[in-house]
Amino acid sequence: MSLIELLKYIFLGVIQGFTEVLPISSSGHVAIFQQILNIQADEGLLFLTLVNMGSLLAIIFHFRKFIGRLIISFFQYVFKPETRTKNEPDFHYVWKIVIATIPTAIVGILFSSLVDEIYLEYALILVGFGLLVTSTFLYVVRFTPNKNVNQKLSYRDAIVIGLAQPFAILPGLSRSGITISSGLLRKVSMDTALSFSFMLYIPLSIGSALQFFYRWIAKIDDFNPGFEVGKLDQYIYYFCAFIASIVATKIALKYVFKWFRQGKLVYFAAYTLVLGIIALIAGVILY
Repeated sequence: MSLIELLKYIFLGVIQGFTEVLPISSSGHVAIFQQILNIQADEGLLFLTLVNMGSLLAIIFHFRKFIGRLIISFFQYVFKPETRTKNEPDFHYVWKIVIATIPTAIVGILFSSLVDEIYLEYALILVGFGLLVTSTFLYVVRFTPNKNVNQKLSYRDAIVIGLAQPFAILPGLSRSGITISSGLLRKVSMDTALSFSFMLYIPLSIGSALQFFYRWIAKIDDFNPGFEVGKLDQYIYYFCAFIASIVATKIALKYVFKWFRQGKLVYFAAYTLVLGIIALIAGVILY
């Protein structure tokens, strides 16, 4: 086992975890740093799944009280009619999550294999394009957070956000960036849009992981995750990156609401613009 390689994977786990919370595309950053650190792109699919699961666990833990309340309220509304007045808002909130998740689930099932194949061949070009789209969205809504005061999310808002979210299947196109921007364009407050974006991440991340492992175990289309089962070093590298992702995500969650309330979207827009241009140029040169 190489200490340098171990540090590379831990660094990628930190990058994934920290950028997952921010609207700058975690998958895009991992792909870029894979190239910089000379970690082969064909290892990317399993690695991205594992570090995403790390972020998922951190987000679930961070919002555990809110998630627990939603689950309890939903089932109380269904099975205890006398509680429906109190639990109605949470009951509808759960259905808004379901409705907003459906379009991405359909697109993911139909096109994830195609996107994975393109990603393995043209990772940086795809990431660069996605980052530029992310930058555009963030720039358009850069001034809206201070104007939006609507704390309630309507079903129409959920549908709009849900229809925008499938585009984030492209690596480099920030899922949180596009969902938050869509919410802001619907005049939803920053806190409401941000919280809803995190809630959407949970079912999508679980579904993506299940689909990945199903394709791997069932060997769908000769699916190859790029992982050598008999190589002990990779288990250690991946596990450390997984833990690093959890820790980094948890740290980022402490600051993200504060940064967004302070109107930092324009900085994220500028950052993704520059990074997207660099990724596109590097992708053209390398491929």
